[in-house]
Amino acid sequence: MPPGGRPSRRLLIFLVLFQYLLWSNSFIAISYLLGQENVAGQLDWMSLALARYLASAALCLVYCVGFRLSESIRIVRDFPGRLLACGLLAVPAYNFGLYYGQQHGVAAPIASLISALVPLFVLLLSAMFLKEKVTPRRLLGVGVAFLGMAVIASPLGAGLDLNRPLHMAIVATAPLSWALVTILSKPVASRVSPVLWAYLALIAGAILVAVAAPGGAWIRVARLNGPGWLAIAFLTVLCTVLGFAVWVWLLKHLPATVVGFTVFLNPPLTALSKLGLNSALPDTFSFSLGPTDWLGGTIALLGLAIAVYGRPPRAGSLVSMTDR
Repeated sequence: MPPGGRPSRRLLIFLVLFQYLLWSNSFIAISYLLGQENVAGQLDWMSLALARYLASAALCLVYCVGFRLSESIRIVRDFPGRLLACGLLAVPAYNFGLYYGQQHGVAAPIASLISALVPLFVLLLSAMFLKEKVTPRRLLGVGVAFLGMAVIASPLGAGLDLNRPLHMAIVATAPLSWALVTILSKPVASRVSPVLWAYLALIAGAILVAVAAPGGAWIRVARLNGPGWLAIAFLTVLCTVLGFAVWVWLLKHLPATVVGFTVFLNPPLTALSKLGLNSALPDTFSFSLGPTDWLGGTIALLGLAIAVYGRPPRAGSLVSMTDR
């Protein structure tokens, strides 16, 4: 670190790239566990949410109770309804939409691209509920981005898969849910620790998942093999618990231009990681993106650029904390 204890920009950019490399591979780990690669799946969408977030909640609980107990109690006491709503949206709603869509054939790179639409949903919801101004340029960006998604969802481009638009729409409920978390969290973002708020919301969401999960989901989790538990550990420790903490730390130091740029990292990194894994382990990982996927993805990223350029999220904002 340079004098004064402030990390160098080079270090920050490296950590951002490393963090997004982890997050981009979360979609591949999810695909692996759900049986959308060249191996049999071990979990379904419900049991995957159960396994991932029970483990995450246990680690978050250690931090909240062991290190921040009094502050955690104050947050739960002061914002019980808002915290429960954020937990519901951040865990069951976000992950059920993402996992269900991936289980039904939405490829990891496409799921990653759809999840990157969080800033667009935040933009629209902020205009609706927070009365924030939306310029014509940003509306154009939203339109271009969704045009790109429509190209990808085209049944003709997906080999006459008539269910693909529906499954992509289900995946799109994930970034919509996270955008709602952002809107609900904004009024308390300056009053509580972002990490503590996120951890408490994850705990609340995990409790809801545990209550809703049928007996079959618990049985599937209990039958996970070694590689399956390694994938869960990757999703839990690196992508969720550590990922949130590191990202909040990074946002305290990142320049606004870098924060705005990060929205574009997940989709290409997911595609590159999937291609690399397919080349190294073809018997385990598959890779199949058609021409319309590449075309639609390019159009969607162009729309994101039009929409977010000039107005990146503020450093430290929950808006930038996308998954995961």
